[in-house]
Amino acid sequence: MGARKPQRRTGKKPNLIQSKLQVNDGSKSNKLVKCDKCEMSYSSTSIEDRAIHEKYHSLHLHGRKWSPNWGSIIYTKQNHSRTVHLSRSTGTITPLNSSPLKKGGPPITHHEEKIVSVRPDKSNGEVRAMMEIMTLVNNELNAPHDENDIWNNTTEEKGKAFVYIKNNRAIGIIIIENLYGGDGKISDRGRWMVYDSRRLVQNVYPDFKIGISRIWVCKTARNLGIATKLVDTARENIVYGEVIPRYQVAWSQPTDSGGKLASKYNGILHKSGKLLLPVYI
Repeated sequence: MGARKPQRRTGKKPNLIQSKLQVNDGSKSNKLVKCDKCEMSYSSTSIEDRAIHEKYHSLHLHGRKWSPNWGSIIYTKQNHSRTVHLSRSTGTITPLNSSPLKKGGPPITHHEEKIVSVRPDKSNGEVRAMMEIMTLVNNELNAPHDENDIWNNTTEEKGKAFVYIKNNRAIGIIIIENLYGGDGKISDRGRWMVYDSRRLVQNVYPDFKIGISRIWVCKTARNLGIATKLVDTARENIVYGEVIPRYQVAWSQPTDSGGKLASKYNGILHKSGKLLLPVYI
C-alpha cells in the first residue's frame, strides 16, 4: 500500500532486477527467476543476487528488524496471547474456559505494538533503517527517491516520519508532508482527483494542511487496519497541540491499494455521482 505524486504512466512498472554474470566452467550463466511472493527478479546463479533477494524478500513480507531503542513512542498497544481471568477469592490467574493453571503450562506472552516517530537528528541506526525501508517503498511504487528529504532534513521541518512496530519489526511507515509555510499560509498544491478516471479537477484548489507522501505496510500485515491507524496517529501528532481534521489531509496520487484506503478514509461523493479524492501535487 502506498501513495505517490501524479505522474504520467508511460508503460508497465519495471521489475526489480539484480543480475550478475557468473562464470561456471568457462561459460557465462544468467538465469533469471521471479519470486512469486515478493515479485523480485534475480539471477539464481549469483550468490550476491540470492543474498539481495533474501533480504528484500524478508523486508517486503515481514518488515525490517527494529531496535526497541529507536524512535520516540507516541502510541502503544498490548496484545495478549490468551485471555486470562483473575480470581478475587484465590488471587490466581486462570485461563477462561479452562482449569486452573498447572505448573509447567504454556506461558502468557505479551506482544507489544507501537508507533514511533523518527527524527533525522537522532540515532544514525534508526535513520539508516528508515532509509532502507524508504528505498524499498520507492522501488515498489516506482517513485522518486529524492523525496526522502521531506522528513530527513535537520535544518527545516518539512514533514515527519512515523513507523508501526510489531514484535520488534517495522511493518508499516507513513511520511507526512507539511502543506503550509511557517506563516501558517496554506499552499496551492491541493487538488481533487476523480477516483475512477484518476483525472484532476481543473481550476479548483482546495486547502489541505498535510499531505501523505508515502504510506506502506508489509505484505503479511495488510488489511489489519494498520494503515488507517498510521494516518490517524499522524493527524494527531504532526502539529503540536492540534489534531488535523480528516478533510484537511491530502494524498499524493494513490496506487490501487492506496486509492481504496483514501476513498474510505476521506473521499467525498460529488453531486455528479463521482467519488473525489483529496490529493496534492
